[in-house]
Amino acid sequence: MSLANGSQGWPFSADLRANLRELKRARRHGGCHVECDRERGNATRLPWNTGGLYGGWGGHAHHGTEPGTERTPVVFVHGNQRDACDWQGHAEFFLQRGYLGDELWAVTFRDGSPSHREMAASLADFVDQVRNETGADEVSVVAHSLGVTGVRWWLSEYDEHDHVDSMVGLAGANHGSVLNRWADRAGMSEGTYKMSPFLRDDYDRDDDHPLARLNADETPGDVDYYTLRGTEDPLFWGCPESPELAGATNVALETDHDGVRTDRRARELVFEWVSGEHPYDLSLQVGLPDQGTRDGAG
Repeated sequence: MSLANGSQGWPFSADLRANLRELKRARRHGGCHVECDRERGNATRLPWNTGGLYGGWGGHAHHGTEPGTERTPVVFVHGNQRDACDWQGHAEFFLQRGYLGDELWAVTFRDGSPSHREMAASLADFVDQVRNETGADEVSVVAHSLGVTGVRWWLSEYDEHDHVDSMVGLAGANHGSVLNRWADRAGMSEGTYKMSPFLRDDYDRDDDHPLARLNADETPGDVDYYTLRGTEDPLFWGCPESPELAGATNVALETDHDGVRTDRRARELVFEWVSGEHPYDLSLQVGLPDQGTRDGAG
C-alpha cells in the first residue's frame, strides 16, 4: 500500500485541534471519554476477577439476558484515552437483534494510553476468560483507533489467530501516521503519546520496526478481516488509507475519526460483518433486556 508522505500543507485544522483537546480532556478524567464512576481496573461488571489489570463489562448478568451463546462472542476494544463506555451503543444495537449477554464483551485497559505490549497482555487474559466463560473456541474482535494495532499485535505476539473468527478495525493506524512521526521526533513518546514510536508512518524504512514486522503479512491466519475509515478523519492527514489492510474488506465512510465507531451506518456494517446477518432482518428484532442498572462505564 502506498501512503502519502505528508510533505504538503499543514494538518492543524479545527477538527484536528478538537481531537487533541478531547484527548487532553479525557486524560484529566483518568483516561475516560466521560467521567468514569469507577477505576479503570474495576471488574465488577465482569464475571471474573482481573486482579486490577483491566476492567470492562460483559456476560448475561451484566446485560440482563438468559445465559448461553448461540453466536460467536464479540469482544470490543477501545482506543487511546477511551474505555468500555464507547461500546454501550453497540451492545444495545446487538441486543435488539437477538444477541445474548454472554456474546457481548468490552475491555477497559488499565492505562488510558496503553502500550502495545500492555494491550496484548490484557487481551490475552481477557479473551481467554471470555472463551472459558462461554465455552466458545473463537471470538470476533471489534477495535477502534489505537485498539486496532493493539489487537493485531496481540494476534501476532500470542499467535491467537486460531481463536479469532473475524477482526474489525475502525480507524486504526495500521500504516502509521504523519502526526505520530512528528510527535516522536519532537520527543513526545510518553503519556497520551506513548504509541508514537510504534505508529510512525515511516516504519517501513526499518525492517526491525515493530509495525514493519506486523505489516509483513497484513491479514494472517484463517481470520476474516474488515476495516472502516473516515474520509474526514484529521488524524490521518497525509495518509488517508492508513487504516486499510491488504487482503481485508476495506470500506470508507464520509465521517470523522469517531464517526467510524458511532455513526449508525458504521454499527450496521460491524453487525453485518461479525454476525453474517442483515441488521434489519425482522426475524432478529427483539426488545432490550429490562435492566435499569445496565450501562457501559469501564
